Amino acid sequence: MLVKKIFNNNVLLAEEASQELIVIGRGVGFQQKIGGQIDVSKIEKSYCPQDDQWIKLFNELTDSISSEYIEIASHIITMAEEHLATTFDDYLLIGLADHIQYAVTRWQSKLPIKNELLWETQHFYPEEYHIGELAVDYIATRLNIKLPVDEVGFIALKFVEKRNGPQENERATQMIQLIEGILTIIRYELLPNIDESELNYQRLIVHLRFFVDRLLGNHVEDEVENSFDRVMAEHMAQRYVAAFTCAQHVITYVAKQTQRQVNDNEKIYLTMHLQRILDH
Repeated sequence: MLVKKIFNNNVLLAEEASQELIVIGRGVGFQQKIGGQIDVSKIEKSYCPQDDQWIKLFNELTDSISSEYIEIASHIITMAEEHLATTFDDYLLIGLADHIQYAVTRWQSKLPIKNELLWETQHFYPEEYHIGELAVDYIATRLNIKLPVDEVGFIALKFVEKRNGPQENERATQMIQLIEGILTIIRYELLPNIDESELNYQRLIVHLRFFVDRLLGNHVEDEVENSFDRVMAEHMAQRYVAAFTCAQHVITYVAKQTQRQVNDNEKIYLTMHLQRILDH
């Protein structure tokens, strides 16, 4: 394996059997020269993209940000793969490194961004949220910068979006089809002229995505008698008649399509999202 380009002491562009790849490891580039032989024992992680576009994007990335962010992103990805027992596509390295640099720049400029999906991310994707927490802690260790909790959620969503494997791709297709069906019901029964740019609509979309993803991933418990949820559902049915009726039809549709029972808690949350849009 030969050195093709040196980014810093820990990040190299290498070539092996006419294949370009990025290798990362402490000291792997120290005192190296173009064309030199790489000590493979120092390689901690390598990225071997299957398309030329990735290398092009990576080179553009290293022209605009410090390669230290690439090292940080690579370490976080390795932690995530170990904790989640999965793999991620190589594009996550580019996206995550770019995001971390942007987050640090915002922090230094005192321009934080509010994460409107923090609660949903924490509760619906606790494993990925934990990775976000580990990531923010690691960034603090490397850069002496403690990013706000909003970034925990932003980073967590990077891993939610980038899960690999044919089963995940099949589930993503199912998710899209289900959400399209749900939105058809909502538009027909309740919101024919919905403004898709409105924040509450975006929140609804995110909620539907989380809900359907958990359902397809068998993370939703079967119907369990819960007196509080039952009373709350009855209250919603009386106070928000149109929204609750639409939510019921959506739940019936989803249950039929997935062959899963859905509890009252989901019906309550969906009613609240629909009513919020109606109120605005």
